[in-house]
Amino acid sequence: MKSEKKRKALLSKLAKRQRKRDYYQQFITANTIPPVVFGGKKTFHQRCAGTISIEKWRDKRSNRVYARGDKTKKGNPNLRILYHDEKLFLEISTLAKTPSGRSVKVTVPLYIAQKKSKKTGRVNGRNYRQMLIDYLHTGDAYQVEILRRKGRYYVHVTFDEAAVRAYKVEYKGHAGLVGIDTNPDGFALTHIDRTGNYRHHTAIARHELTYARSNRRENLIGEMVKEVIQYAKDRQCGVAFEDLKFEHDQDSQRKFSRIRHNFIYRQMLTMLERACIRNGIEYTKVKPAFTSKIGLYKYTHQYGLDVHHGAALVIARRAYGMKEKVPRLLREKLLPTKSPSTEWKRWAMIHQRIEKEAKIITKGSVTPEFWRSHRKEILGLT
Repeated sequence: MKSEKKRKALLSKLAKRQRKRDYYQQFITANTIPPVVFGGKKTFHQRCAGTISIEKWRDKRSNRVYARGDKTKKGNPNLRILYHDEKLFLEISTLAKTPSGRSVKVTVPLYIAQKKSKKTGRVNGRNYRQMLIDYLHTGDAYQVEILRRKGRYYVHVTFDEAAVRAYKVEYKGHAGLVGIDTNPDGFALTHIDRTGNYRHHTAIARHELTYARSNRRENLIGEMVKEVIQYAKDRQCGVAFEDLKFEHDQDSQRKFSRIRHNFIYRQMLTMLERACIRNGIEYTKVKPAFTSKIGLYKYTHQYGLDVHHGAALVIARRAYGMKEKVPRLLREKLLPTKSPSTEWKRWAMIHQRIEKEAKIITKGSVTPEFWRSHRKEILGLT
């Protein structure tokens, strides 16, 4: 191992994974399931300590009802949405039974908020009510969730928007691409032309994102996504960003471990993808491995970018299928004569070499500030 500290950290992580594996293995062996506390473990401990009332405890345990969709049963068998006389209703199947053995149905009005223009009479923004009505006519499945908050009931309906509206791609990658690197406080955007050359970069950030509550945080992400879409439209080009399916990277890459849990990395990219579809912008998802390292060592000095915009540049070039060859200067100074055959392994070896130099010079890890300050020293240019 490179250091005793790193060895202990890896052993600690391994032990944690093994404990988790052993915990779930006992349930698999006994063919049982782990204990579940409805209402949340935190609320349960508060009730045991007597810090909350039994009414609040019961409210927490029964404030949500969810029903999955089923195409063979008119979209949803238990929480069904009805459209009658230009009005929407929610039909709820209860536990009570009729003499014939069928569930007793309760029907309540369903209101979907929308705001009409006083001048034109048209709905401002997206007409979700009409979209839902059109979707009901398709007969496809939809999910319904009922939430109770402060004495009010809210209904969340999830359906496939593409089933009621065909989206035409208008902004394609043949005119250039905007690479997008996701960060805890926003997006880093770098625009390249179709040959992979740098053209422009900008940052769209909301520092409040790191500590805002969930509803506020969702609004902030929506605002940023809207700006990203406008940036791509202004340049008449497509976009490229990280692919969510590479979930295994969360343990191996510090960025994903930091963002995925604390800064809803998944929600940021999901909302961005949805906005691209709605606005007719072609998008490409790429494997995010080594984007930050390549951006730091190859492009920050070349174009005067920070590490995030350098990573966004790599993402855009990767979407075009371009390979990131190691520059000759880095290859001659940091790689052995018989270097690995693949570019991935070469970049990994370069990072290891620079990380080793960082520990000697500053007794720390490689940071963008370290690379900018000691680049010439490491490459022997001083």
